[in-house]
Amino acid sequence: MNGADEGGTGDESLTDEQSYARDEEPPHRRELEQEREREHDSEGEGEGEGEGEGKGENERITVSPSLTGADSAGNSSRRADETRATTPTAPGGPPGRDPGRDGPTPGANAHRNWFGLLVGLAVAAFLTAAITVLTQDAIEPVLGVTALGVGFAAAAGIARTSAPWLFEALSAAWVEHRRSVWVATGMFAVGTAIGIALLFAGVNLLEIVAELLEEELLPELEDEQANGELEFTATFFIQNNSMPFLMAIGGALTLGLLTAFIMVFNGIIVGNVSAAAADIAGLDFIIAALVPHGIFELPALFLAAGVGFRLLSRFGQRVLGSRDAFFTRPYLVRTAVFVLFAWLLLVLAAFVEAYVTPELLEVLFAELLEGPEDAPVTP
Repeated sequence: MNGADEGGTGDESLTDEQSYARDEEPPHRRELEQEREREHDSEGEGEGEGEGEGKGENERITVSPSLTGADSAGNSSRRADETRATTPTAPGGPPGRDPGRDGPTPGANAHRNWFGLLVGLAVAAFLTAAITVLTQDAIEPVLGVTALGVGFAAAAGIARTSAPWLFEALSAAWVEHRRSVWVATGMFAVGTAIGIALLFAGVNLLEIVAELLEEELLPELEDEQANGELEFTATFFIQNNSMPFLMAIGGALTLGLLTAFIMVFNGIIVGNVSAAAADIAGLDFIIAALVPHGIFELPALFLAAGVGFRLLSRFGQRVLGSRDAFFTRPYLVRTAVFVLFAWLLLVLAAFVEAYVTPELLEVLFAELLEGPEDAPVTP
């Protein structure tokens, strides 16, 4: 029993010593542990506060824009940009005053296309001037075609830099008239087919056309013709071709009948005479005789006829009530610019026909042209 008591007393004394050891820890150690506990508690509180602040910042960042008006302002700005992008704006002027306001809107590449076309026409005029100065003694035709080339180049440069409304007007006019131009082109093609069919039927208009040109259509040149002084100058071709050009536009007053007649009749003449001349001199001769000036003359005539047909179309729309006004200022501006451009094409064709085509035929078909004194008639 004493052993047991001693053992029990020993255990109890050990427990008391351990407890005493814990209770009797140095004060500085207890203070360190308490300080660590306080720091731990303060870090926990700091993390809680940090999370709260983080949430607050996130909430400020993700606040609905509709509550602050930011989204409304952004949408308004975007809508304003879209409105400005879709509203026609006159180059150099306020919105809604462009030449195509009451007509079609030009395409995205309109300025570049018209600039390239005008530059190409200027180059063609300068080449014609170079050929003219080498083959002609007179200085007047050289100055005339050079001035035409300068005019094309100046129009391209001015429209590119300070007057883009010119490109806008030409583009809007083309978009508005192109269907009518294609109709006129189709009528000319039909006339050309009829002329070729007439030749196969035994009707040769080459001699008839020559007689009309020399006797009936140009009586004022009979004296010069008798003296052997008749010359096919650029002035001659300008005067001769300007008449059907103006008649094609004015044909709108005849409900388009005169315009249609001019297109079909010219097609018949060109088809019949060209086929007859090709049978005599060959197809290559006709290509050389027609293509150099025809690439300018025929489009000019088609554009004029397109203006005439479009005038008739606008009149019909006004009568039926689908158009508020027959004439508007923007329409008159773009159509006037379009007609002027077409007529300048006609003038360039006249210079080419008078001073380039004969020289080209002389170089390519000298032997063929040596026989007759009179050069073949070029339609």
